[in-house]
Amino acid sequence: MISKEMESRIDKFIEENRQNIVNDIAKLVNIKSVSTHSDDPNSPFGEGCHKVLDKALEMCEAMGFKTRNYDYYAGSAVFGSGDKEIAILGHLDVVPEGEGWSHDPYDMIEKDGYIYGRGVADDKGPTVVGLYALKCMKELGIQPNYTFRLVMGCSEETGMGDLPHYLEAEKMPTFAFTPDADFPVCIGSRTYNSLTPFFGAFGARPDQCYFLGEDGKVITNLVGGTVSNAVCASATATLKGVTEADLGSYDKAVYSVEAVEGGIKLTAVGKTAHAAKPEGSINATKVLFELIATLPQLSEAEKNAVKVVAEVLKDCHGAGIGVEVEDEPSGKLTHINGVDAMENNNLQLKLDIRYPVTMKGEELFASIEKHIAQIGAKAVLRNNSVPCYKPADTPEIKTLLAAYDHVTGEKGVPYTIGGGTYARRFDNAVAFGPHFHNMPNPCGEGKGEEHMPDECNSVDFLMKALKIYILSLIGLNELSL
Repeated sequence: MISKEMESRIDKFIEENRQNIVNDIAKLVNIKSVSTHSDDPNSPFGEGCHKVLDKALEMCEAMGFKTRNYDYYAGSAVFGSGDKEIAILGHLDVVPEGEGWSHDPYDMIEKDGYIYGRGVADDKGPTVVGLYALKCMKELGIQPNYTFRLVMGCSEETGMGDLPHYLEAEKMPTFAFTPDADFPVCIGSRTYNSLTPFFGAFGARPDQCYFLGEDGKVITNLVGGTVSNAVCASATATLKGVTEADLGSYDKAVYSVEAVEGGIKLTAVGKTAHAAKPEGSINATKVLFELIATLPQLSEAEKNAVKVVAEVLKDCHGAGIGVEVEDEPSGKLTHINGVDAMENNNLQLKLDIRYPVTMKGEELFASIEKHIAQIGAKAVLRNNSVPCYKPADTPEIKTLLAAYDHVTGEKGVPYTIGGGTYARRFDNAVAFGPHFHNMPNPCGEGKGEEHMPDECNSVDFLMKALKIYILSLIGLNELSL
């Protein structure tokens, strides 16, 4: 792939910049940049995203790269000036920190070869690694045949509302990859829709939701979760006319009770996971309603509502919503509940559904809508994205795999995922690392991974990813795209 002399120079660059990379990741992680809607035109995704983009662009400029700020929707740094462009698609926003951290999630720490903090894995750490891949090419004196652009978005975790604004200003790259998945290379992602079942168990008909009123309303409020693309980790229901004694014997490690005027607040905790990989998670909403279901005070309408929740959340592969499907390229459909609310006296569970790349969203939604109606609720489709699938037998994918194989000594096999990365919004893009399946998790089950408490990343594995990216960019530079 490259000469031994060039590889030696790359290895030297990585070793010399190891601590610089860790330090620069910390500069970004230590800024809380949860993307939120803002009416401030100078901070469309909130003050935190404004500040973190400023810091990232400052870092890029210090390395000698030309930068651009797209009105705080996104930023970029470029190396080279070719007519065609190869892009690295990173993002600087993060999901909310949630509960269960062993330390301050916005004060990155390094311990035993791992860094800890919100964003070290998704996606501030990988974005910094992408920046250093460009820095290495620049310092090696490689003549760029393309414009290499590092894109730094500010709203990947909240619907990718940053990209339309960015793509109004910049042309679509000829090829792009996002460092926001696993190696070896993700050539497709199950497309997804966001759906809200409005539980008609508050009324007799599935197309209407009635106030419980006359027959004894017990469930007066429901709040749960923080983001729709992570399994609900904590859910709380306010229950009128209920005491702690009415709950009987319950697991105090899972449930907590707070007395309020006229009743109690019952909270359940679960185990979160990314919506793309829900296996092994525990949905707090499901756990909450399992205990609520035992209350004798529930009206018939509320009992029906509890049954609807139990049905929808009985699994994470579509059985509970009437679409237990799969295909060869991408495997099983997944669905999770991320956010709960109670509005206009109706329970709402926001679902994140990742369906196989060969299937049509409108057909699946028709099946979901029918199933939800049959069990006593009304489904509302909030968003449906298009599939993302790239054939593996292309020069670009072969180049990425060659770099991976060279560094790891393995034979990488392309795969598909359920995640919704930036790759789905670009014409010719894939998700490429930086995570390795064999990276140990020092935090134990339910912690350490992206979107989880104690999110962490191995510095050694990040350096390995950096080398793969450098070799990939050098290889891509030699292609005729």
